[in-house]
Amino acid sequence: MRPKISQVLFLATIGLFLSSASFGQGFIKKLFKKKDKTEVQTATIEKETVVEEIASTPFLLSNGEIDCAETQLKEDLPTPYQRENLNEKETCPDLVEILPEKFVDAAYINGFDYYKAWDNYNVNPYNISHKVLSDSVRLHLYDSADAATAWAYPLDKPMRVTSKYGFRRWRFHHGVDVKVAIGDSIRSMFDGVVRIAKYNRRGYGYYVMVRHKNGLETLYGHMSRYIVKAGQEVKAGEVIGLGGNTGRSTGPHLHFEIRYQGYGFNPTDMVDFAEHKIEIPSEFDLTAKNYELLIESKKSVYHRIRPGDSLWKISRKYGTSITKICRLNGMSKRTTLRVGRTIRVR
Repeated sequence: MRPKISQVLFLATIGLFLSSASFGQGFIKKLFKKKDKTEVQTATIEKETVVEEIASTPFLLSNGEIDCAETQLKEDLPTPYQRENLNEKETCPDLVEILPEKFVDAAYINGFDYYKAWDNYNVNPYNISHKVLSDSVRLHLYDSADAATAWAYPLDKPMRVTSKYGFRRWRFHHGVDVKVAIGDSIRSMFDGVVRIAKYNRRGYGYYVMVRHKNGLETLYGHMSRYIVKAGQEVKAGEVIGLGGNTGRSTGPHLHFEIRYQGYGFNPTDMVDFAEHKIEIPSEFDLTAKNYELLIESKKSVYHRIRPGDSLWKISRKYGTSITKICRLNGMSKRTTLRVGRTIRVR
């Protein structure tokens, strides 16, 4: 007896369903798996976002009553100076927290109004008018009894200065460039606290900036690496990094700056790199003469080159001569003017 057509169709439908069951189950699993994966990714993104928000929260300086007798606090303090143990001084209650659970002597913060700012990212975060450059100030750099250990030469041997402080082609040069070999020891000039230790791809490369009690800050740039971190106390002569050729650099050298109130003055007023000598009196008079070139740069006029510009056209616009523009920028009349570059015209 032959089965009916309806029975054949019914059996065929059941077979088709059974054969595709594994496919259906796989499809359903993939559907839910994809949903779960999406939920996990969403949760991960939300979690990462929260972490970023926390990390970007600025740290505020805080003064607090410190119990110097507390054992745990002593363990958290930075390595004390050999000549000045902060734990045994009456100034211990004046410690300032510069980073979470990181305390330093308040002298690094309260000595000057601008030192109330602590920034681990910006070289000059103080927002002080350049008019202060015309003021004179006497800086107490060290006590005469500590002259032998109060400061140190940044390098271990005499090295040639390859670029001076002042006007340099397209921009103002805030320090001096000194020839070094990759791996040479770079040392802190004075006792201090590291304010910045980071990498700047289009500028200083690997660099360190140290804040000192005497009111100055020193910057060491283009190193192959730094071996200190922000908030760390260092002594005069302590190695803080190694010579290199990183950032905006055309060869191995140390870019060295000395700044006061955020503005750099000529380092050769203190350091003789060619003779490997430092002529630093215990009392250093910082005057407008030290900032002479920087003050002049503030009066300067600059022009950003646009399509169609020529030296003749620029000189007519600013009422100057082509010869003067070339002299101010260390260029010749045949130099190609690249669009977007800034040149000094006055």
